[in-house]
Formats: sequence, structure tokens, C-alpha cells
Amino acid sequence: MKNQKKKDIIYNYINKNYDMNTPIFIKDLYGAFPDISESTIRSILKRFTETGSIEKIKKGVYALPNKKSILGKATVWISDVIENKYLKVDNERIGYRSGINFANQLGLTSQTASVEEIYSNIVSNKKREIKLKNNRLIVNAPRVKVTEKNYRLMQVLDLLNKYDRYSEYDLKQSASKILKVISNIELSEDELEEVVSAYPLETQVKFYKIGGANVITQK
Repeated sequence: MKNQKKKDIIYNYINKNYDMNTPIFIKDLYGAFPDISESTIRSILKRFTETGSIEKIKKGVYALPNKKSILGKATVWISDVIENKYLKVDNERIGYRSGINFANQLGLTSQTASVEEIYSNIVSNKKREIKLKNNRLIVNAPRVKVTEKNYRLMQVLDLLNKYDRYSEYDLKQSASKILKVISNIELSEDELEEVVSAYPLETQVKFYKIGGANVITQK
């Protein structure tokens, strides 16, 4: 397979499988073309960005340009990049949104943060500041491994951990909104204990005080 042909094959694959609103992750191209070396794929993508065929969003993330735009800039939604890189991979939950913006979603504060806060399994032991075009987000390491079963519980515990900073309301007033987040999750007693015990004692007390354990369906 000559290099020019590899270039054409990859370009055709991108145009067939992606649109202007869908981020192109280089790791997905590695998987789609196991017979082409990763260095060759990186080199081909570099050439595509130089010619304007695709646009680089951040390291390892690209997008098709919007040909209807005068500038031809990519219109891929940053939320899609976040969702596909930090929150879910191959439909497996690996992260969740947290912070003031989560409290705002629950109606606990009118504040919003320009820098989104995320917890994801892809961060091992330090938080990272990530820049996506003109957007910034903080990606933190979770206290326990994030799964589909436990991430909503961790969202609630993160909120309770910094409740006075995030909420404009008394905890007793907000309890019903908070408990609604975890009302349908199913965790065993051991799974519940593993997550809750990873948080400071004060946070654990708040959780049990509002009846957090009682609303979780345990098997």
C-alpha cells in the first residue's frame, strides 16, 4: 500500500464516517487502520491540517471544516469532544461533570463557571487543565473508578463536599433535588460504602443526614 494510497483511503474513510459536528479521534483511526503505522497516520493527518482538509481541535482530536462557512472553520461541538473523550468511551462510562455547573443544573445556584469541571478515569493522580479551542476545562482524577452505576452518586457527593461554595440554599431545602439524582441507581451495600467512604467524614455525614442511602435501591 503506497503512502499516497493510504492517504486517500484515510481521507475517504473520514468523509464517509464523520460529519462537521462529529469529532475525529486519532485513536479511532488507529483502530480502523491496524495495518497502517500510527506514525504514518499522524503524518497524514498533519498534511490534511496543512491543506485545510481537516482542522485540529486539540492533540489527538480533529474535525471536518464547515464548507458553508466563509472561513471554513470546524463546527464540531466541544461538548461532543468532552463526551467522547472524557465521559464515555465505546459506550462505557468513564467520567462525569461536576462543580458549579452541575449545581446550576439542579437549580441550586444562579452561578455558572466558564471553566467546566470533570472527573474522569483517564486522569491517574493529578488534575489537568485542558484547552479546546477557546474553551477550558479541568479534568480531575476520581476518588474511585467511575462506572455507569456509581457516577451519579459521585456527582452528589462532590456537590455535598463543597456544598457551601456551590449552593445558594440551605441543604435541608435542597435535599429533595439532590436525592432525585440518585433515586433510581442500584448499588449493593458494599458498592455504596466503597464510594461514600472515599469522601471526607463531613461529606459522609451530610449524605446520610439527608437520607442518601435510603433512596438507593440496593440488591
